[in-house]
Amino acid sequence: MPTVVSVGAYLQDMAHTKAGQPRRLTSRVTRTAALILAAFLFMVAGCSDGDDSYSAPARDLPGMSEDFRGDGAFPESSPAAPDDVDAMRRQIIQTAHMMIRVDDAAASAAEATRIAESVEGRVDDRTERPETAHSTGSARLTIRVPASELDSVIDEFRELGTVEEVTVSARDVTTEVIDIDARIDSLTRSIERLQEIISDATSAEDLIAGENALSQRQAELESLQARRTYLADQVSLSTITLSLEQRPAAEQNPAAGFWGGVQQGWEALLSAVRAAIIGAGLSLPWLGFFLLGGGIIYLAVRLVARRR
Repeated sequence: MPTVVSVGAYLQDMAHTKAGQPRRLTSRVTRTAALILAAFLFMVAGCSDGDDSYSAPARDLPGMSEDFRGDGAFPESSPAAPDDVDAMRRQIIQTAHMMIRVDDAAASAAEATRIAESVEGRVDDRTERPETAHSTGSARLTIRVPASELDSVIDEFRELGTVEEVTVSARDVTTEVIDIDARIDSLTRSIERLQEIISDATSAEDLIAGENALSQRQAELESLQARRTYLADQVSLSTITLSLEQRPAAEQNPAAGFWGGVQQGWEALLSAVRAAIIGAGLSLPWLGFFLLGGGIIYLAVRLVARRR
């Protein structure tokens, strides 16, 4: 600012200059204008230097190089972690039900057991009913086989006889497994913290409260672990419910030709006689009941008629 003060003083001196000195006045005006212009340029240059201290691009400032790209745009965010359900292998429980008509239920059940054991499977339940005079034989098996072998085992079971029904279903338990795993992890950490609290307890009340909470957490953890183990078993081993119905003897070896017809006729006659005998035996008690009732009614009517 000293330059501005000197210019003002110089202009004041010029105001007292005599009018008879025009050349000297013109020279002084020229010098004054030059000084004013120089002072103005000096001030503009100073302001420009001050602005430059704030004109640096944001990417050149400390700590901003990683958050700002050269084109002024923010960098793309890193890809989010994939969803837990998609990140892990799908957890699928597969079950199947088959109904097959066979010649010998017991022999077919033994063959089905052999097929299951050949793929490292097992039979969890097996029920057999032998053939009787009034019913055909049957068998029912609950078989567990590796999930990867389910289709091949079903194809082998088809060879046991005539397939009457096949049902295969699948249930996705991936979300349930993820939830159980997360709860198990949380409970495990909670138990560890409770154990630390119990070890640092300074009073009996704190110790008892910590032990009660610890017992509750451990019970919950064991329940979740048991459920997780069950689901893992159901996923790794598929369940097949196999029902075997034995064909009647006549369907197994149908007769042919004339003598075959005679044999079938004789068997039909015997069946009719057996049915008649059975029917007579069933009706005999009813016949005695009606005879007794009819006799009582008859005697009552005769007694009334005589009194008249």
